[in-house]
Formats: sequence, C-alpha cells, structure tokens
Amino acid sequence: MALSFFPFILSILLILCPIEAKAGLAEEELADLIIPPYKLGARDAGLPVWTLLDGGGAPAGYVFESNDLVPIPGFSGTPINLLVSIDREGNFLEVKVLSQNEPVFVSGLGARPLHKFVRQYQGKSLASNIKVSSKYGKSGSGVDGTIVLDGVTKATASVRIVNETILASALNVARQKLAGVAPQPAASPRKDIFEPRSWDGLIDVGLAKQLRA
Repeated sequence: MALSFFPFILSILLILCPIEAKAGLAEEELADLIIPPYKLGARDAGLPVWTLLDGGGAPAGYVFESNDLVPIPGFSGTPINLLVSIDREGNFLEVKVLSQNEPVFVSGLGARPLHKFVRQYQGKSLASNIKVSSKYGKSGSGVDGTIVLDGVTKATASVRIVNETILASALNVARQKLAGVAPQPAASPRKDIFEPRSWDGLIDVGLAKQLRA
C-alpha cells in the first residue's frame, strides 16, 4: 500500500471503525507515572488534562491521556491510548504507551519497538513539523525545521497512527492552554462572505490592475 494513501485510510477508519476508549487512569495511578522532579497537580475544570508541577510546586506543564481528547482507532478498531506530558513552552516531556491492541505490536513484533518509538518525542517541540520516516527514511531534522522520527519496520501504518494521535491530542491542549505555542490551523476562504464587483470596481479597490514589463 502506498504511503500517500495513509491519510485516506485513516479517515475511513475514523468513520467506520468503532471507537472503544477504556476508562481513564485514577488520580493515584496517574500520580505514580509522573517522573520526578515533576508531580501531579490539579485536574483542569474544562479540559480532560492535569497540571504538572515542578519541584517547587509551580505549574510546569500538562499531562493527559490521548483517549480523552482524540481516540483515533488503530487497525484493530481500538484506539492506542498514550500518556502525554508537555511543558509550558510546548516541548514534549514524555510519552508513554498505556494501552494498545495493534496486531503487529501484540503478536508480531511485540510491544518493545512501540515503547522505543514513543521515547523519541522527549525534548521535541510541538511547534515543529514532526513526521515519521518510512523504513527507507532517516531520522533527524530537515532544513525546513521538519523533525523526522525513526519509524518501525513492518509497522509503518501503526506508528503513523501513533504520531497522529500524539500530535492531535497535544495540539488540542496547546491551543487552549498555551497561547502562541501551537501552530494554528491552515487558513481557508470564508464561504459565507461574497461581494460581487464589476471589473471597474475591482480596479477601484486595487484587486485588479494593469501590469507592464
């Protein structure tokens, strides 16, 4: 299957596959997963995220489960649930796999390659263009600022779903909690506004003009 068809396949999965999101972690369970010097703060009142506190008790970022924000189904129809931590500048602190049912990581390669894959997000900026390489690609940073992560051979589609899940959930949080950090959605023309103008009218407002070499 050509990689260029992946966005199309993912959109079909979102429409057709049943989404079965498991219950979230209890506060005590979540607190045990936070790596010092950070510790768990309060749960947000309007968004399914928790505040991360630094060693001095000051807000340092946010931690959340991807299933609570964007439960994108994997090939099995079950979302891959990830615990994502970001700081207040939009940098990934940590990504952990909480649950997954991808055939390639259950009975094929095993879960270890997936856990190794998600460790690559640590220290990466959400403001960057993060992509996953094919098995013939190379990890690193491109000249345009694109960050390319090492994929997993024989699991290309699954790790691309993981990447989409991580970025979509983190962007959701950043756009509401970290003003100016997350890249904004691409602009599109407003179809509800249309003002007909004659040719002379276009010239009058500077939308059309005669150019000479």
